[in-house]
Amino acid sequence: MKNYRQLFESSELLWEKLGMLNAAQRRTFDERFMMSWIFHDFALEGQMLSVAEIKASIDDEIISTPSLIPAYLHVKAVRDGIYMLLETRGKRLQLSLEWLKKLHQTLLPQGKKDQVQYRKDNPIHRMYFHDLAPADKISYRMRKLTDWFRTEECRKAHPIELAVEVHRELIRIFPWPDISGRVARLAMNAILIAENYWPCILHHNERQTYYDVLRLDQDQLLQLVLDSMDEGIRSSSRLYQSIVDSSRA
Repeated sequence: MKNYRQLFESSELLWEKLGMLNAAQRRTFDERFMMSWIFHDFALEGQMLSVAEIKASIDDEIISTPSLIPAYLHVKAVRDGIYMLLETRGKRLQLSLEWLKKLHQTLLPQGKKDQVQYRKDNPIHRMYFHDLAPADKISYRMRKLTDWFRTEECRKAHPIELAVEVHRELIRIFPWPDISGRVARLAMNAILIAENYWPCILHHNERQTYYDVLRLDQDQLLQLVLDSMDEGIRSSSRLYQSIVDSSRA
């Protein structure tokens, strides 16, 4: 397994480097980073978006084709969720049921922000293959998870292991009908970013591996997250360097 300390130091160094970019350079980095994050998260859910589609979604000045607006609203919601996470970097999170519900509501598209109820059925045809909590057990499982937030074990857990455990349990409960996977990944990254780690952006090429490890034990999910964090730091460092080099040129 990767060294946690090494990942932390690499993350801190990258955050520090980004802080030294000028305003124009930082805008370039943030736009490309945001588009990459959105692309991979939607691709994990089986929806491949083009660069043009993502730009049209997150740029409020571009007038969207009416037929595409429902999909674009989901992209805007993910963008808003990512912004919310980045604003909490270095700030202590208060893990709670209310916090999870806020993440879920943020990821609901405009016009559906009131659709906050837990799912009422047990879907037969679905994207994720692991066993989901029966609908009548969701409230109990969510209470059990959020009760755990108040335990000494949770408070003493390493941030990366805590993030992975919250992600794993949320996605196994799958409390909301459509975007529970997205909420689970956002919750995981909220914990990582709050502790100054670089986020875990699961690459779309790892989609099948991701689905497979969700059915297995936590160690394999943890390894996938560690590898994804490491690769994310490397690719973002390359992006940073290319922006700096082009400015010099």
